[in-house]
Amino acid sequence: MTGVLGGGVLQNGLTGGAYTGAVLLRNTGPPCSLLGQPRVRFTGGPSPSIRQVEVPLRKDARPGPALLPAPFFVRALPTGRSASVELIWDAWCAPGNPGGGQMSPPATAMELRLPSGDAVRLRPNAHPLCYGTPPSSRLEVGTFTPYLPPAKRSTTIPLKASLDSGVYDAVRGSTLRYRVTVRNTSRRPYRFAQCPVYVEQLGTAKALLAGRGIAKEIHFLNCRSVDAIAPGQSVTFAMEIRVPRTLKAADLLEWQLAPRAYAAPWAPANVVLTG
Repeated sequence: MTGVLGGGVLQNGLTGGAYTGAVLLRNTGPPCSLLGQPRVRFTGGPSPSIRQVEVPLRKDARPGPALLPAPFFVRALPTGRSASVELIWDAWCAPGNPGGGQMSPPATAMELRLPSGDAVRLRPNAHPLCYGTPPSSRLEVGTFTPYLPPAKRSTTIPLKASLDSGVYDAVRGSTLRYRVTVRNTSRRPYRFAQCPVYVEQLGTAKALLAGRGIAKEIHFLNCRSVDAIAPGQSVTFAMEIRVPRTLKAADLLEWQLAPRAYAAPWAPANVVLTG
């Protein structure tokens, strides 16, 4: 098992001098289980004199579920696959630090204790300021989640998607039917090598971002009968999504083709939910 600390960077992305980032763990051995939350400790420098507090990552900082589930599980992480752990480090106060935003001497390593009992040691490239009462440190730690690298530009699908209306009426307990048109924006004919998946989602903008409290369906595009799409030409597909009776709120419909492709075709529309 090898580790990289957020690609080598902890980002100062929060107010108050806190740092956010992720630890990426790549399995270089046989399949292994990475469940739950790792234990994280800092070592070296003033670390032995600092009270280190580790707490679960706050709910509003946890990443929403991926649009498509990963093709593997951290319960049995395959050889060559990776998992990530989100971090928020918002205090590092060594003895003698007066606080008030002062810097403390750094730790020399971050140690992640895995469920197997093994440890991965990483070198943090930065650390937060001290605003609390020394000697203390506070670190929020997420759970192991599957990690997939960003899509490569070579996976681009040269299609632009649009829906047949800007506003749809959605009734709880019924089916919302609509049409999606994809247009070839390239200078060459485009043919589907295989029918890709598409994802349709219904909910509020906030709920869609969080991936919770929404209606969501994943299907394969029915493209077997589609010949090569000439440059500038379009093909239209009929779509439908069930509107659950339990859906509390929705004002947005989103449709996306092949979500794991680079700049995947995407189209939104407003929704009026009733029923």
